[in-house]
Amino acid sequence: MSFIYDLAKNYAFAAARQAGRNYSNSQNNLYVAPLSQQQSNPYANTADLKPHKEYIIIKLFWASVFSLFFPFIGPLILLYRGYFNYTKNYKLMYRIEKQSVYKKDLRYRDGLRHMGYRDVKVDVKVDIDPAKQSSNRIKAWGYFIISILTLIIDFIVATAN
Repeated sequence: MSFIYDLAKNYAFAAARQAGRNYSNSQNNLYVAPLSQQQSNPYANTADLKPHKEYIIIKLFWASVFSLFFPFIGPLILLYRGYFNYTKNYKLMYRIEKQSVYKKDLRYRDGLRHMGYRDVKVDVKVDIDPAKQSSNRIKAWGYFIISILTLIIDFIVATAN
């Protein structure tokens, strides 16, 4: 009787392990990583590049909230961000590429099993155009104004006590 019990127990455990492997493979490759993040040539095929969305008003609102909650550090960080945006001469765009996905599997010679392909967002730096440069300058001046005003408010509050 012990032999049949052990056989049934091992069969159940093997089925559970296989179900776990099948489940992890069916989860749209969530548990696997790409083999390497290879940067492609940024100048090849610039027609399929998509710009990142940017909302200047929302960024300036959160910058003002940030600088008010962190009295002297926040405005200094905003001064740095303003300088960075004022001198920035590139913009980030992205493209979607197919990338091989591998999973560690010691049954294969190289220790990796090919699981398929998935879409990966690859960032590409592109030279800036005049419209984007003007929006960066507007954002930079907004950061400068917010940081100077909050520095003045911080000094008034600090000297009033």
